Amino acid sequence: MEEELAYELNLLRKLVEINTTVTNESRMGYAECSEMIRLTAQLLGLGTEVLDGRNMTVDGESRPNVVVSLDGTSDVDLLLVTHLDVVPADESEWMTPPFRLRVTSDRAFGRGAADNKSNIVAALSAMGELAKGEPEVNIKLLVTVDEEIGGRAGIGYLFDDIGINGHAGVVIDSAPNYISIGASGALWGRFIVKGAGGHSGYPEQADNAIYRATSFVEKLKRYHAKVSKIRSKFNAPPEAPYPKVHGRFTITMMHAGEKENVIPGECEIRFDRRLTPEENAKQAEQDLHAYITGLAAKEKTIIDDFKIHNKVDGYFTDTGHPFVKHFSSIANKVVGESLPIAADLGGNDGAHLAQAGVPVVSFGTIRHDTNYHAHNEFVYLKDMQVVRDVLIALGKSSANIFNSH
Repeated sequence: MEEELAYELNLLRKLVEINTTVTNESRMGYAECSEMIRLTAQLLGLGTEVLDGRNMTVDGESRPNVVVSLDGTSDVDLLLVTHLDVVPADESEWMTPPFRLRVTSDRAFGRGAADNKSNIVAALSAMGELAKGEPEVNIKLLVTVDEEIGGRAGIGYLFDDIGINGHAGVVIDSAPNYISIGASGALWGRFIVKGAGGHSGYPEQADNAIYRATSFVEKLKRYHAKVSKIRSKFNAPPEAPYPKVHGRFTITMMHAGEKENVIPGECEIRFDRRLTPEENAKQAEQDLHAYITGLAAKEKTIIDDFKIHNKVDGYFTDTGHPFVKHFSSIANKVVGESLPIAADLGGNDGAHLAQAGVPVVSFGTIRHDTNYHAHNEFVYLKDMQVVRDVLIALGKSSANIFNSH
């Protein structure tokens, strides 16, 4: 398998070695990685353009999105969507350095190996193969930035400000063992639990915000129990805990204190509320705010500065849509089995395509067990090959199939 994918693994190695970690506060490696992708595409005979979403940012730093294009013989546009940014990696938790690709007989390890650099590689390899012929459809590969933190200067900039659009789209940021026709929405936010600070030598004279916050968060588990009863009409992925996509609420971060001998008077709580594809993000925000303020009043806890800093609606494409059926038939043929149709528990950039009226499915190399967003992330080599071959077959489709949508 390693010999069959020599080109793909060489490119994946180069991309993984460029640290493109992003957080809400910082990012790195964007310029180097986008330039590597642009040059690679040019060597394959593909058109390239770099569209910088800098003006959409508060910090004014560069956000280079790469658009790779292959012109067909029709006016039909197929969009492929990927992203180059990755989540942080704590090297102390990894078996080998996270930004150095390690290849075994059937896997390749490294931060971004699954999410999402192997998918960039599969797409570029597929487009390079298609460039040797004369495809009917025009193909645009969007390699965006900031996907892991909301994507306003990435996919949001390309759709909302540049006006990119297409007849159909594939978000290459999902799994190869099912075909995703939707994704969960998300609310990311924070609130502050108030106490009264003081000197740790006199704890009786203070009201420790950490203790108050810990007690409050424990009671917030009831909210997760409440929203987890919300069920979508769409099936969940094969490894999901329930047959249908469900609502979720998770406390993900707590921060308080500045010194050992100072009792904190505030504790910041950050959370992630995942919505079913059908839920409305604005209504979900109102419900969450009402629950938290109601619980605070009941528990006599002072809550301040409730904010949602990332709000994304879920989306879905109807399972009976012709593009869903067409993509399914191609993927099933390449894989050699009938893949289930489901909606993702996470979110992805497909929401922007759906809002623009573009029918969209998601597929990719990110299996449930590949440790994406965790240490020792990896991709199965076979899955990179499958995604590449599915995209090649899709790119050879008749333009009439897309026009019929």
